[in-house]
Amino acid sequence: GAKKAYDHLFVKTGTLDTNRQAKIVRPLALGLLDGEEKKKAENRLVQAVREGNYHVGTGFLSTVFLLSVLTEAGETETAYKMLENTEKPGWLGEILDGATTVWETWEGDVSRNHYSPGAVCQWLFDTVGGIRPDGKNRFVIHPIPGGSLSFAKASYKSLYGTVESSWERKEDATTFTVTVPANTTARLMLPNGDSWVLDAGTHIYTI
Repeated sequence: GAKKAYDHLFVKTGTLDTNRQAKIVRPLALGLLDGEEKKKAENRLVQAVREGNYHVGTGFLSTVFLLSVLTEAGETETAYKMLENTEKPGWLGEILDGATTVWETWEGDVSRNHYSPGAVCQWLFDTVGGIRPDGKNRFVIHPIPGGSLSFAKASYKSLYGTVESSWERKEDATTFTVTVPANTTARLMLPNGDSWVLDAGTHIYTI
């Protein structure tokens, strides 16, 4: 299948030993690597990101995968460093240039509201905020704090009502607040491994 073909054409030739972030991100995101080869690629991606000074080095078809692949590899802090990098190419570089939307190009000379670099919003929603729909009336809420952020909040207007997730970090503890709408349930997963299935209402946990 696709995995065997990819292994034959790319893995065995060693062409994943590259600083081209997109070339490493795509096979990881599409599930074309397993076991030791997957771990090697994850480590090589982190190396490429660091050697690129945490600049975004992916293009139109790969930027959507970048931060989520790093998170799945256990490198959420690397993802946060990319998010918070104030130099271009990078999202905060646009903001420092006055952006209030996510531009198609880092210079802002084409579309001012574009899917490819704008896909970072999914990571903000499902990883920083942690809200992930999980069926007809179920949600998984798995926020992962990181970077220099001390507070984050996300909300989702579902058919059943608004789901909310927020967290606040202080010196010695992090407090998570989750609101689950009526007639739904949510599995809350916290960074320390604690997990609960929550019914409707507002729930507060501190770790």
